[in-house]
Amino acid sequence: MNRTQLINNILQQRLPLAKNIERVENILRQKRENLKNLEQLRLGILPKIDNSNLISTLRKVDLKPLQNTIETELNSLSKLKRRFKKHTLNIGVVGRARQGKSRLLQSISGLTAAEIPDGDGEHCTGVRSTIYNLPPEKGEAYGVVFFHTESSFVKEVITPYFKQLRLVNYPQNMNDFANSNLPELPNELKNFAEYKAKYEHLKKYKDNLGKYYKLLAKPEDKPLKITREEIRKYVAQDDENGQRNYFNYLAVKEVKIFCSFPQADLGKIALIDLPGLGDTGIGDQERLVKTLGADVDAIIFVRMPKVGGDYWADVDVKLYDTAKSALTELPINLWSYMILNHTPTRADNYRNCQDLLQSIKAKHIDVRQCSIVNCADIDNEVKVFLNQVLNDLVNSIQDLDKTYASVCGSRLRDLVNNQNQQLNEINYILNEYADVPRQFLSLFKQFIDDLSTNMTSLENELKSQIDSIDEEFQSQVKIALDNCNIDRGIPTEEMITKRFGTPDCKKSFKIVYYKHIVELRAHLSRHFLSLNQGLYQSMNSLKISVSASLSQQLGHLTEERGVDFLRFMADIFQAKNNRLELGFRTFYEFEISYGSLLLSLLRQHLNESLSADINEIEIEDLTPKAVQESLQFLYEKTIEKCQDTLNEWLTKPSEVKYFMFEEFLDRILYAEGMEDEWFAFLNDSEIRPQVWLEFKQLEERKALQQSWKMHVQQCKLSREDVVF
Repeated sequence: MNRTQLINNILQQRLPLAKNIERVENILRQKRENLKNLEQLRLGILPKIDNSNLISTLRKVDLKPLQNTIETELNSLSKLKRRFKKHTLNIGVVGRARQGKSRLLQSISGLTAAEIPDGDGEHCTGVRSTIYNLPPEKGEAYGVVFFHTESSFVKEVITPYFKQLRLVNYPQNMNDFANSNLPELPNELKNFAEYKAKYEHLKKYKDNLGKYYKLLAKPEDKPLKITREEIRKYVAQDDENGQRNYFNYLAVKEVKIFCSFPQADLGKIALIDLPGLGDTGIGDQERLVKTLGADVDAIIFVRMPKVGGDYWADVDVKLYDTAKSALTELPINLWSYMILNHTPTRADNYRNCQDLLQSIKAKHIDVRQCSIVNCADIDNEVKVFLNQVLNDLVNSIQDLDKTYASVCGSRLRDLVNNQNQQLNEINYILNEYADVPRQFLSLFKQFIDDLSTNMTSLENELKSQIDSIDEEFQSQVKIALDNCNIDRGIPTEEMITKRFGTPDCKKSFKIVYYKHIVELRAHLSRHFLSLNQGLYQSMNSLKISVSASLSQQLGHLTEERGVDFLRFMADIFQAKNNRLELGFRTFYEFEISYGSLLLSLLRQHLNESLSADINEIEIEDLTPKAVQESLQFLYEKTIEKCQDTLNEWLTKPSEVKYFMFEEFLDRILYAEGMEDEWFAFLNDSEIRPQVWLEFKQLEERKALQQSWKMHVQQCKLSREDVVF
């Protein structure tokens, strides 16, 4: 299998790992949100708690470190995922300015100084470039330019200058930066050349804004595709004559260059060209670290020793340490290489290259391979060196990936253990608060005693009134009898005479008399129907009294009162499948009705006194006056009998109410198993806190406890969650 195929296989084998990492990322993001929710719950619980010790304990709970740890691991996983999702093996070329880095890139890629500028002056390259090996059949080389938006330009480029230079009034947007004068450099920094140079860099952005401003992209803009000849205008500071006439790069975020590398068997590789370090631009080092940590599979350091003598300087060690810090999970000596750039065509520095080669380890710059290479020797030295690097990388990359993934996996397992351990410590923090002992049996016994006392008191009161006149009924009886006397319905002589002449009476006063008797009975009986209202009011008064007594103990269950309270209790007992429903339902629905109590007695009087069959008239020569007098006599006789009967029954509702109440007590207190029914009802988790305030507080505390435990549990991780 050739190297191109090996590289393709490596890239394909990485993709499933990237998907698995994405699954772990999603889980960690959810756990991070769960921790935020737990923190919100903690803050919400504090004002609700009346236990000073628990308040103190809750205040000490600090979930921020757990969130920060997850955030750190998400950043690490993001880099690892990005490594595995790449479609190329990426080699980053790193070095200070004027060391031959650009010349090496030209030799490998086949591009020229027109596309990758180099020179002996100041920094030429202004932006990060990635050069992809394009198959020859894909055509001519081209570039794709990604520009900053106004927002990213202010945030990622300009604001870091303001912060590091301690300038006041950070620009919030592009208009602020364009329309405001630059603040002066603070006095405490004016004597430092480094800060003055960085301030000049910022001025360059400000002074040349009109030359690149229009290139800043809108969010919806697509990257700009450019020809090979246009590449330099977007990546370089200098034109072909070495003049600093290009400013487009100030608006550029990244450039991708696609070209066919001269060496045919390189396969899917890419070279990442980072701006030379050592310049005074702010953010270069941060961008270097970010790129090396997320996008690079191997690093090639480029160092060109001076002809007159050279040594490993602090700046070289610092550059190495900076690169080393980019990916702490993978020792840099396993994936980095050093080129000591030999320049034989100019003043030959080979001897100094050898000196640096021999002293590199003494400076603790530990790389996988350090080689002396003429970066301009395309066909020989560069090709040999690149083959060595690629062959070494192809053979070692899978082990590097495993090592990298293993370190991340180990750290994630530690995260699981540490997070779960800390969460377990706070899981039971509300237990004592919610599990305060409550004397339900004592409270229940008191409830039954009070219920029995109240009901017995009402029973004794009803019993003492069993022979007493019922006032509601008596009042209605008086109204009915008054109506009987006022609205008698007895016809006048004129009415009798007029009816005498109707065909159905056949000019017979006797027939007229009999017809009026029947009508008079119907008229009189109508007045007694109102007695039903008095009986209803009498029974309703008892229901209201019973409801008032019961609601003293059970009133928190509902806002209903009076008869509606009894109906509510019957319904709730039915919902709970409790046998107490029978007593409450029967008592609620029971009515003392006129029809059941008095109708038969009064109808008997009406039928006896106002019946044509019984009250035959014996006078043959009747007159209207005689008929009227006879009807008057019968009416008064009937009313007298009804009044006597009603007076005898004025105490009857009191008796009925007493016996009905006794029946109610039997059903809710005295029948077998009723106390058990009350126990089951009152011990219900929904009912108990409504009856007793103590249990309401307990249920609220339990709800807090359960919510706390649920949120804590949601924050926990398992080993399976972090396996990729």
